Amino acid sequence: MEPNLFRYIWQKSRGEQIIVLLIILVSIPFNWASFDVPKRIVNDAIQGGAFRDGKTTATFLDITLHLPSWLGGASFRIHEGIQVGQVGLLLGLSSYFLLLVLINGAFKYVINVRKGILGERMLRRMRYDLFSQLMRFRPEEIRSVKPAEIASMIKDEVEPVGGFVGDAFIQPVFLLSQALTALVFIMAQSFWLGSIALLIVLAQAIIIPILRREQLRLGRERQIASRQLAGRIGEIVDAGPMIQGHGATAYVQADIAGRLGRLFDIRYALFKRKFAVKFLNNLLAQITPFFFYAIGGYFALQGRLDIGQLVAVIAAYRDLPSPIKELIDWDQQRNDVTIKYEQVISQFSSDDTLVLDEANGCSPLPAAGTVRLEAVQMLDNRGQPLLTPLSFNVSRPGTVAVIGPPGSGKDVLGRVLGRQATNYTGRVLIDGDPLSEMSVERASHLIGYSGDEAEIIAGTMRDNILLPLRRRRPDLKSSGPASPQDHRRFVEAVRSGNSPFPFEADWTDYEGIGVADGAELAARVRRLLDLFGCTQEVFELGLGGKVMPPVSAQATERIITARGVVAAELERINLGELIEPFVLDRYNRNASIAENLIFGTLTSTRFDNATLLFEPYAHSILQAEALVEPLAEMGGRIVATVVEIFEGLPQGHALFERYSFGENFDFERLGELADILAKHDMRGPLDRETERDLVALALGYIEPKHRLNLIDGRLERRILRARESFRAHLPADAAGDVDFYAPDKVMLGASVRDNLMFGRIGYGIPDASRRVAEIVLQALERSGLGEALYRLGLDTESGIRGRYLPARLRQVVPLVQALVKAPQIAVLDISALLAISDEPGDMVAGLRSYCEGMTLFLLTGDANLVEDVPLRIVFHGATGLVEAEEAPGAANDAGDRGSRFAEARRMEARS
Repeated sequence: MEPNLFRYIWQKSRGEQIIVLLIILVSIPFNWASFDVPKRIVNDAIQGGAFRDGKTTATFLDITLHLPSWLGGASFRIHEGIQVGQVGLLLGLSSYFLLLVLINGAFKYVINVRKGILGERMLRRMRYDLFSQLMRFRPEEIRSVKPAEIASMIKDEVEPVGGFVGDAFIQPVFLLSQALTALVFIMAQSFWLGSIALLIVLAQAIIIPILRREQLRLGRERQIASRQLAGRIGEIVDAGPMIQGHGATAYVQADIAGRLGRLFDIRYALFKRKFAVKFLNNLLAQITPFFFYAIGGYFALQGRLDIGQLVAVIAAYRDLPSPIKELIDWDQQRNDVTIKYEQVISQFSSDDTLVLDEANGCSPLPAAGTVRLEAVQMLDNRGQPLLTPLSFNVSRPGTVAVIGPPGSGKDVLGRVLGRQATNYTGRVLIDGDPLSEMSVERASHLIGYSGDEAEIIAGTMRDNILLPLRRRRPDLKSSGPASPQDHRRFVEAVRSGNSPFPFEADWTDYEGIGVADGAELAARVRRLLDLFGCTQEVFELGLGGKVMPPVSAQATERIITARGVVAAELERINLGELIEPFVLDRYNRNASIAENLIFGTLTSTRFDNATLLFEPYAHSILQAEALVEPLAEMGGRIVATVVEIFEGLPQGHALFERYSFGENFDFERLGELADILAKHDMRGPLDRETERDLVALALGYIEPKHRLNLIDGRLERRILRARESFRAHLPADAAGDVDFYAPDKVMLGASVRDNLMFGRIGYGIPDASRRVAEIVLQALERSGLGEALYRLGLDTESGIRGRYLPARLRQVVPLVQALVKAPQIAVLDISALLAISDEPGDMVAGLRSYCEGMTLFLLTGDANLVEDVPLRIVFHGATGLVEAEEAPGAANDAGDRGSRFAEARRMEARS
């Protein structure tokens, strides 16, 4: 990016800047006229200067254009004007002054709006340019930066820079035009008063910037300290569970407190300096009227200055300090944002960036070719070898097994071949073309890489799987005429230097991966999931997906049918006790008290457990059935029991999961409640917050799960009466907040599993969840909802780094990403997946069969699974030994070198 801020601004916004500058030039005559009119009002209208020598009328609106002498000095009368009396002249000049005020205000409005739009446009461009520059970094550079710091720079640190863009050229010209107009006007009325004003202005312009240098230095320190604080907080958040596990929370809190303290000291010094400079600036600005009143008044008494001129000078000076002050502020802002821009640019500067796109598109490699490594070596930052010099040659297509333990050169070689590491020496040649010099687009088309670390971004599993295919820029013309809103977005994107292609469009490169449409693509994804044995897990994820409106009548009928199939199947195999169904007049002991009370699915947060007691309608139902005190008492007993159970247990103990009482359950709050109850006088009522939290605890209680023996038949009957009242008297404005359970209705907002079970799985029954899941899946298949469930599973949210996915799918998603785009070279690390697979041999065989026709680099830790691969590279630490058999897939030089390395291994083993 351009290192000079002003050059960057001028290059990217020259046309807009010139338009606004022209508007400023046009506004200058109107600004001058607004200074001159008050003098005419006082001298000609009020004091009667226009009616001397017995004149009873004066000419108003006499408009004559006078050419300068060097153009001949001719005059052209545009309007002869009208004759008015003294009152008419006064009103006419006052109206003229009002019109000039409106015109000057309109100029300011137009200039400021255009400045603001220009600034926002450039801020958008700058953020996009920085992000685009980040995408050009080599993989090692991207991994070396702290995400929190980069996000802070793109989001926050360029904000003042973007705000300055509109002011960079326009503001000084605009303010100078106002200040010079006022100053020249004052000079024209009185040389001495103008000289005084000029001296004060020069003093401000010289002294204030000198005093602000320290302010700028402190500002730089504040920016660096704030960025470091953001980076440190990001690191601590990433390692939060580990810090809690080691009990180091107080230590890291002290670290953050110390950083906040240093930041406070910087800001404190900055504020003192800032307001000291502001005081001096205001003093210089306010002392000038003293000279005007004293000296100007003296001149007026002597007759050297008339009253109208004095009034005009004072009025003109009123508009002088503000632009001067803003010019000084602009100069400080210029220095400040220039430093910020240089600091940000320095973080995004790289001597060796990647080329993103191919100029003429990507063409596939020939059907046959070679992949050759020539003395490829990689060192870490300390000069220690991560990969010792390695050379081999493999013909395409072919298979290469890369064998080694985790953390060895196997992982490093995989990253090199997958274009995820470029800071190596030597060369990797694909059909003679160096891999390091390929563009990002071409390398991503040719190579599919899945490494030892699963990189999954937030979004659905489908979004992650199809991410490698989002590479075909949409055809904007084929989508038909754009709506006015879309057209405006397109124009603004182009004017801001952003990508004009809408994110919502279909970016899928069907042609590039050899499929005709979405159906063929879906079949390929399904085949890959079958290959890795994960289709069943996708179905199970679909069971957790929520049924949201609108639901078609056909889908409703199928879900209700499947619900009946589940119940019938459980009865057929004598497992009806696995699920306790929802029955309107029966208490469900495997559901919480809150669920038994409401007996429906919550579609909003209105009736959440945490605030149910404070919801007026729910509170009235609980009060009517005399349930508030029993539930609060139950909550108190839960607190006493659970605090005693948890005492001395480490975080993460299994009992914490068993004794959770809802999604928002806070174990730390238990200790606070225990202290409050220990000090509470039983003769008085509890405070509202304590009572609310105790009731919320009780509402999450499930007798078979928690087993504290707190619910008897009497309480169950009272809850059932409350259920009946809650259902019968639900107000109209709450009808959309609850979807009541009914055997012939779909439960909106509930999961597919809950809809089909229409009840709760019994606690304490061994392996109940797995057995119920199998029956539910069978019922869905019979009802024709299997494909819908599969699609729902693919739409499951993955979470950052796949935290919401099962362990197996976390390993499989990157492998599917690498293969779904049909690369010609596949670099796949399957070590982690094989470690959790039941039949790794079958999986490896299936993978090799699927990748037939590709050049497959198979990274694994188990040599027995790839014994028949003709070219094997075995790693011991950073050193790789090439073992090659005579086969069409391996070149002779690899075979010769392999025999030597094999002999070296045998000698090493004997020693």
